[in-house]
Amino acid sequence: MGILIKSIYFVLALIILLIILSNLMSLFKKSREGYHNLSPGYFPIDVDVPILHEEYPLKQHMGLSNNTYEMNSSYYPIFDSSYEQHTNNVRYWSTPNNGMCSPADFCGGLYENKKIDVPKTPTSISLDSHDIRVNYYASHKLECPQESNI
Repeated sequence: MGILIKSIYFVLALIILLIILSNLMSLFKKSREGYHNLSPGYFPIDVDVPILHEEYPLKQHMGLSNNTYEMNSSYYPIFDSSYEQHTNNVRYWSTPNNGMCSPADFCGGLYENKKIDVPKTPTSISLDSHDIRVNYYASHKLECPQESNI
């Protein structure tokens, strides 16, 4: 029985020692806050203009809009089920309004709609093509630069 109690004390002492050592190691390690990679804002521009001023054109008279929840619901992306394989994930937004603003008059008060230029999807190549095939599309042959002996 005495050996069992000594081994329990030994295990408890070892656990306490490991806890103390881990706390001491964290004191000497350069620890950083979890959000250290976030860049801070730039004063005064981040105070004077809305956050998306580089992405969307600003309205002349910014402020609350006259939108209602019913008006905003038309911006929420819901597509009918079809074989075209559309999803509700919109890649290119003409407005930052996604129909979920609360209160409703916050949507549409700062930004104008912008014209979206969606890049065209490259055409596929046939299976018997002599072009260089990269996945589903054709690629161009690249010329490697020649090394010159100096």
